[in-house]
Amino acid sequence: MKDLGKLAAQCEAELEGMGLTCGTVRRWSVNSRAEKRWGQCRQVAEGVFDIEISQRLLEDEVDEIATKTTIIHELLHTVEGCLGHRGKWKFLAEMVGKTYPQYQIKRTSSCEEKGLSQAGETQARYRITCTGCGVQAYRQRAGRLVKRPEDFRCGKCGGKLVAERLQNRI
Repeated sequence: MKDLGKLAAQCEAELEGMGLTCGTVRRWSVNSRAEKRWGQCRQVAEGVFDIEISQRLLEDEVDEIATKTTIIHELLHTVEGCLGHRGKWKFLAEMVGKTYPQYQIKRTSSCEEKGLSQAGETQARYRITCTGCGVQAYRQRAGRLVKRPEDFRCGKCGGKLVAERLQNRI
């Protein structure tokens, strides 16, 4: 498992080397439940922030650049006037990419870009597949869609859906 504190300090130093002044990070934490986001920055007071990073990014098989890209993304939100993903934040993200080409800071990034499998795929017990276009969705719980897929249609093509239980899952 990667050391979040060490990586965060490296990222902060790289941003300071560019002349950027980040806000104060009160707490770095690891989110073991997040599957749809890589990180989150929350402002808790003026200039003070809590940042959490997905545990999936701290696993040994994940490339360190992918992890540091997310950490820098979140640190940029601590810069004054950068809480959103537009304007100054977007400008600074592009500036980081020019200064450090290994980091491509964007608003969102996919599992494939991070070198990981799809978020729901790793813990899902069920797979729903469209017989028309082949699109797949994963579910951990046996809700109505899993129990009665014939009552639903594909949102992409309108095709029929089929549910199957996956083997060797949780």
